[in-house]
Amino acid sequence: MLPPSASTIVFRVLFCALLATSVGQSVMLITLPSMGREANLSEFHIATIMSSSALIFAFGTNVWSKVAKRAGFKRILMVGLTGYSLGTFAFASAWMAGFSGIISGTNLFLALLISRSLQSTIMSATPPSAVGYAVAISTPQSRVSAISKVTSASNVGQIIGPAYAGLLVGFGLLAPLYSIVLLTLLALALVFFKLPVLPPLAEQQSTQKASGNEKPIATTKVPYVFVAACISVFCAMAMMQQSLGFFFIDFYQYSPVEAARQVGFAMMVSAAASLTAQFGWVQKGRVSKETMITIALPLLGVAYLLLFLQHTLVVLYGAMILMGLGMGMAYPSLAAAATTYCTPSQQATITGLITATTAMGYVIGPPLAAFIYQADIALPFAVASVLIAATTCVTYITLRKVKHDV
Repeated sequence: MLPPSASTIVFRVLFCALLATSVGQSVMLITLPSMGREANLSEFHIATIMSSSALIFAFGTNVWSKVAKRAGFKRILMVGLTGYSLGTFAFASAWMAGFSGIISGTNLFLALLISRSLQSTIMSATPPSAVGYAVAISTPQSRVSAISKVTSASNVGQIIGPAYAGLLVGFGLLAPLYSIVLLTLLALALVFFKLPVLPPLAEQQSTQKASGNEKPIATTKVPYVFVAACISVFCAMAMMQQSLGFFFIDFYQYSPVEAARQVGFAMMVSAAASLTAQFGWVQKGRVSKETMITIALPLLGVAYLLLFLQHTLVVLYGAMILMGLGMGMAYPSLAAAATTYCTPSQQATITGLITATTAMGYVIGPPLAAFIYQADIALPFAVASVLIAATTCVTYITLRKVKHDV
């Protein structure tokens, strides 16, 4: 364990590293539908780019989590940030070639798909390294707070990202993407100079075994239930994000640039609510992770149901606020539950899986949403609500079983 002063520095550096990538992801998700329409690409083209890169990201996080266990979290975090910077530059350059008429149609789609997939291969090292570092320096009792301190960067990024994109999109749809390269390079420099080197997790576990402090091995499969719940949460989120930009264009008749700004504002409202939940509730550790899970999942289900039923912007933004509150509690509590109920030998695997859940959700969500969007533009929100309702039931049963076994 690190001394309190060193831990504070670590959490701030990890937060900044994930904040840079979160702003980048937020900017990309907000502008992607509008860029697709501008380049005459279909919803399926955009969904394929998102889901394919997410699939690679999901596999990558599991691989990089095991590599970080042996090579050290700081080193692999730097690899991830470097890959993010180079990949963002290549992805933005492919869009520029498309807007300039150098390539179009299938060739543009393939260029975007390849550049984004290559980016995902390397940038997938970032989340498992950052979360793995936080888990390694925290106790089971403080784990929810530790994970929240790091992953709250995602919510801050979703607040900053829309405003950031809205400010720069006036200079062109690609201006926000190119500027993200500078942000991630600054984060890379911060990690290099300020983040302490932590012994690889494999060495720490060897020390625990030698000192006789290793935890008893559990045979339960409970951690995987929480991993699956995280996947469902992000699958629903991906369906919403894939559909919302097109929904603003087709239902509210906004232009692509106006739709990008509206999506950005909606995501910013949701992220602000999520950040309020994390800073005002989750990180104070006054409520158990089990209680937060039972509150968060129903909130998410109601939020997606309201999105399906809404016909005014007031109801839509109200649903986004509920969604933000639910997401602010759901991921850190589910992640903490998964890493708490696993054995030391499972730690790297579970950490890799839990950080891959976002990508796993985006493998399934976008193409599913694009398909059912053709039948009814509001249907993706209804399917997301049903998915969360089913997840709530399974998770609640699991929590009851765990409580009974204890």
